[in-house]
Amino acid sequence: SRQLSEESLALHRKLGNKQGISNSLFTLALGAFEQGDYVAARRLSEESLALDRELGDKSSIANSLMNLGILARAQGDYVSARSLYEECLALKRGLGDEPGIANTLGNLGILAFSQGDYISARSLLEECIAVLRALGSRQPIAECLEGLAYVCLGEEAVRQAVVLLGAADGLRESIGAPLPPTEWEELDTKLAAARSALGEAAFDTAHQEGRAMSWKQAVELALRESQ
Repeated sequence: SRQLSEESLALHRKLGNKQGISNSLFTLALGAFEQGDYVAARRLSEESLALDRELGDKSSIANSLMNLGILARAQGDYVSARSLYEECLALKRGLGDEPGIANTLGNLGILAFSQGDYISARSLLEECIAVLRALGSRQPIAECLEGLAYVCLGEEAVRQAVVLLGAADGLRESIGAPLPPTEWEELDTKLAAARSALGEAAFDTAHQEGRAMSWKQAVELALRESQ
């Protein structure tokens, strides 16, 4: 992916195609982030954002802001992450971009969770998953289920959390969208804590219960249990 994107970037630079340059930089930034190279991801995202602002492309501006917000959160800079996400959300709402709105709400929810604000986190993630249900967007639904599961763990609703994680795991498997490697460590830590709290047998039962659900059943469970 990186090799192809770098070739694309070189061609767009040669042509002087600023939109194409920005698009290639954005793709390279995503790849760098997935590989854990946050320095390169930030540099590429900032260069892409500068071009987007020059071009006045609101959709691309919002996407680059999202990239930078995710990077800021990953590096523990929650204040910058919130500011970037909120600017992105305002643009997405102005554009009527429902998938983008859901994505930004989800990231704001995870950020609130990281700051220990479980009430805001749950509210944001519930709004996110309600939008996603209408869209039928299954991979983002899996991500949102994971986010809500983490909130449940924070609230000590351990069994509910494990069911939701099982549902997310089953959904990811059914659509061929495994968890990104950058998130494995966090998930493994939370699964280990949940297994310790519930015990082996109860953990396995709850996890399998979630895996057996359809994505629609999982969404209904997530929204029902939060009421």
